[in-house]
Amino acid sequence: MLASEMHAEMNRAMTCLVPELDSEAALIPLRRDRWLRPDETYERSGGVPCYVFAPIDEGPKKDYIYCPQRGDDQPAGYYHLRTREGNIQAYLCLKQARKQHKRNGPMGLLFSHKSREEKGIIKHENEMYDKVETILHNRMLYGPHDIYSARMRLLNVQATGSTVKHAGKAAYLP
Repeated sequence: MLASEMHAEMNRAMTCLVPELDSEAALIPLRRDRWLRPDETYERSGGVPCYVFAPIDEGPKKDYIYCPQRGDDQPAGYYHLRTREGNIQAYLCLKQARKQHKRNGPMGLLFSHKSREEKGIIKHENEMYDKVETILHNRMLYGPHDIYSARMRLLNVQATGSTVKHAGKAAYLP
């Protein structure tokens, strides 16, 4: 599978679980120098604010994700997907959607009764979701550049002498 095909498949998996991530600002692979701050404006699209106050979720908005209030530091509202706050919320939404998908998804209780082809499809789908979750987690921790984030995670895993499982997750480079 070509890298561009794999990226397209991961983007489809990502937007399937979290529809708000259907945006150029969240596509895999992401290559940006830094996260924007909520008090900044995104210049490329004519000065769009990175944060829009909203006490309640008013439904999806293009390039934004709704974040509930978190303590005194982060007020409720819509955060642009080019902000760290927006990506943290995207990761949390992905984790929640993933739990829901596993509960209601094709795995079910009768996985052992499925055909070899169905098991292969389910396994592939879960691998894609794992990769997307790893990429969003790396972005949340290290920054908005997917390759740099994956390398930083790998270095941290190697430096701490963590388990093979964590090294395998970190070794994926988009």
